[in-house]
Amino acid sequence: MKPYAFAAAFGAITLATFSQVWAAGPIPCPDISEAIQIGACPTEEELQVMFKNGCGAERAPGAKNPELCDSYAEFKRRKNTALWESADGEFMGYLSCTIPASKIRSARPVSVAISHKDGLNTVSCIYQGGIKFALRTRSVCRIPGVTNSNVVMQTECGSDMTACKVECD
Repeated sequence: MKPYAFAAAFGAITLATFSQVWAAGPIPCPDISEAIQIGACPTEEELQVMFKNGCGAERAPGAKNPELCDSYAEFKRRKNTALWESADGEFMGYLSCTIPASKIRSARPVSVAISHKDGLNTVSCIYQGGIKFALRTRSVCRIPGVTNSNVVMQTECGSDMTACKVECD
C-alpha cells in the first residue's frame, strides 16, 4: 500500500471512530463556555481595504434595508467578525468582534435548527444575543419530536438546555 493511501485510510478510520457526527445518537448543542476564537478580528485598516477592493465605494449610504456595499458602516457590521469553534471543534461560527468574549462564553442556547441544501445538512445552535454555531454534515439529521418540513426543522430549547440536540445517522 502506498504511504499516502495508508495515511488517507488511517485518517478516515480515525475520523469515523472519534467524530460525534459519525456516531448515531444525540448530538447536543455545544457548551460554548469553553469556545475558542481561532481567527483574529480584522483591523480597521484591513476592513477598509476589504471594502475598497470588494465594493469600491458606498452605493446607498442612507438605505433603509442596506445591502453589504451600501455603506461602509453596514460592511463593517457584517465583516468585522472572527471565526470561533466549540471546544470539540465540531461546531463553528463567525461571531461579531464587537461582542466581548465573556458574553459569548456565557450565552445559553435558545433554539436549534436543521436546514438541508445540496445534500448537506447544517445544524445551527442559536444562543442568546443571536450568537450562532453551526455543524455541517452529510449525515441525515433530525430534531427529536419535530416533524420534518423537508427544508428546515427548528425547536426552541426553553429552560431545558438538554432539549437543544439533534440526532444524526
